[in-house]
Amino acid sequence: MTQKIHPAKLYIFDIDGTILDSMPAWEHLGRNYLISKNITPPEHFEQDIDAMTLEESAAYFQTLGLKEDISDIIDGVMSLIRDSYHYTIPAKPGMISLITDLSKKADSTLCILTTSTRDCAIKAMTRLGIKDFFADIHTGEELQLSKRNPKIYKKVCEIYHTPPHEAVVFEDALYAVRSAHAAGCYVYGVYDESNKKDWKEIQRISHQTLKHIY
Repeated sequence: MTQKIHPAKLYIFDIDGTILDSMPAWEHLGRNYLISKNITPPEHFEQDIDAMTLEESAAYFQTLGLKEDISDIIDGVMSLIRDSYHYTIPAKPGMISLITDLSKKADSTLCILTTSTRDCAIKAMTRLGIKDFFADIHTGEELQLSKRNPKIYKKVCEIYHTPPHEAVVFEDALYAVRSAHAAGCYVYGVYDESNKKDWKEIQRISHQTLKHIY
C-alpha cells in the first residue's frame, strides 16, 4: 500500500466503483431490463435513477408501466448482472492490496456498505479472496436507508459501537461522499470513470482522495 490510510477503528467500504470496477456493467442495466419488457425508457433515464436504491428504482419502473411486484422487478434486474459478479467483474487496481493491509490492523474492523444485493457482494468478494477480511456486508435494502441519507453511515457505526469520527468511509459517488461527510465520518473519495464529472467536487468534500492505488 503506497498511500498511508488515516487510522480508524472502523473502515467502511462501498463496492461498486470503489472496490470493484463494476460501473460499466451497471451503466445500462436498468435500460436493458425495461427494453426486455418492451418499455422504452424516458430521456435522461440513467440520470434519473443514478442515486436510487434497487427498491426505489423498481418502484420507479412501476411508474413506467411494469406490472410486476417490486421484489420480482429486483430479481429480474439482478438476474441480468448476477453472473458478472460471480465470474467476471474485476477489482479496481490496488484495492485488494489496500484491503489486505488494513485487515492486518488488530485494532480495526472492516465492513462493506453497498446498495447492491448481499448475494452479489458475497459472490464477488469470495471470488477475489477478500470476503473474510470484512466483519459483515450491509446493504441499503436491509438497513432500509439510502446512501443519500447520512443516517445510513451512522447506523453502520452504531452496529460496531464506533462513533462516526472514528470511522473511515471509502466511496466513489458524490452523493454518498456528501452523506458520509455529513454523518461525521472521515471520507476518502475514490476516483472512477463514472464520477469524473463530479471529481472536483468530490475532492473538495472528501478529507482525502484515492485516484491511483498501486
